[in-house]
Amino acid sequence: MTLLAERSQRRFYDNWEFLPEEKRRILMRENLDQYIRFAADSLPFYRDRLASYESSASAPLKNVPVLTSADLRDILPPVSDRLVAGGVKDYTVFQSGGTTGVPKTTLFSHAELERLNLPNARGFFALGLNENDRVGNLFAVGGLYMTFIHINRMLQQYGCMNFPFSNHTPVDFVHTVVKLFNVNCLTGIASVVMNCLRGMSEIGMEGIKIEKILYGGEHLYEADKREIRERYGAKVIAAPGYGTVDTWYLGYQCLDCPTGVFHAHDDEVYLEVVNEETGELCDKGEVGMLYATTFPRRITPIVRYRVGDRTKWVNEPCGCGRTTPLFKLLGRGDDVLRIGYDSVDYAAIQEFVLQFEGLSGTIQMEKVRDQGKDRLIIRIETRLSPEQRSIVAQKLEETLLEVRPSLRDFVKKGTTWPVRFELVDLNTLPRNPRTGKLMRVIDAIGDA
Repeated sequence: MTLLAERSQRRFYDNWEFLPEEKRRILMRENLDQYIRFAADSLPFYRDRLASYESSASAPLKNVPVLTSADLRDILPPVSDRLVAGGVKDYTVFQSGGTTGVPKTTLFSHAELERLNLPNARGFFALGLNENDRVGNLFAVGGLYMTFIHINRMLQQYGCMNFPFSNHTPVDFVHTVVKLFNVNCLTGIASVVMNCLRGMSEIGMEGIKIEKILYGGEHLYEADKREIRERYGAKVIAAPGYGTVDTWYLGYQCLDCPTGVFHAHDDEVYLEVVNEETGELCDKGEVGMLYATTFPRRITPIVRYRVGDRTKWVNEPCGCGRTTPLFKLLGRGDDVLRIGYDSVDYAAIQEFVLQFEGLSGTIQMEKVRDQGKDRLIIRIETRLSPEQRSIVAQKLEETLLEVRPSLRDFVKKGTTWPVRFELVDLNTLPRNPRTGKLMRVIDAIGDA
């Protein structure tokens, strides 16, 4: 019997999703205590770091040092085995960082990869995936990339029809298969799915009906969702999972979740939203940096990892009835460019641009240095004609300075160059060649 058949009559995928909050808190703290003991007993690396863990405190990890991306590069193979527990050798190596030089890696035992089926399936189930769906998997494959592999495994166990395309499959072939087999659901990195839909549209959508877009890796903003609904007829457009290859799945969306809001997998991970200026945990509604401690990671225990996303807990319960807490992602901590003395946030630019008709949510910000002054360049993919683009670009430049007086003052004083908007064809902004993700923020100075 498939996982889906076992649960087909249930409202939720498993019992954890509707436990009373108090019971869930008790179990979560028990899980955390047990995991901290395991990490401290298994690895010399953690013994001193976890000595300041306070089991009974309201913020038990407050004084535990933060684990960073740079730390992982130094303590994981091929550089070191300091974070590998028990001399285990039967693991799969994935790349979790850049594409040049010595790769930054992350290790998953085969048992851990199987355990990923739970959070994966929980998210797909919450978005209504069923045994009649035919799913085209467009996640990135090869180059030690992880997601395609475990999504493929989960779909096999889940009980629906599975088409393992990957991000490398030519659009015309995807188009042919989708039409022949009546594929009705696409899953993959948001940019890859959008590009595939647009490419298939150029060939022709007669006989094709894509009802569900289950994306990951990036947000799909409202302009993109509107395009998908209006042009391709999709009814469900959401993210079944949010996580990182360095950690685990941290959250998932249900049909009631707006863009960027997720239910926490708090049986799988202990999440903290931290004010990094004070070191205190944030109350609901306050913005902080997300830290994760991941209970299923045993071959390489991950305690208090700085995920890198700005986040806040959501006050209101979810309309779906799940009692798992909600959090909202507010962008990468590094999705901010310093222009003059103004900090320009990618999420704020997204919100600003989406007020204008005819523009997609595929946006890139770049900071360049010209004759000793900063310039912000904002590139937006659009279907507008060349004549329309120049008019809209001028309007964007004028309006942005109206709503950002600090940036306007720097431009007036000559401290920075005027902001430049560039409206470009669809699917032309640079993507990561390995994953297909949009390169959203480029700091030409920082990268120099």
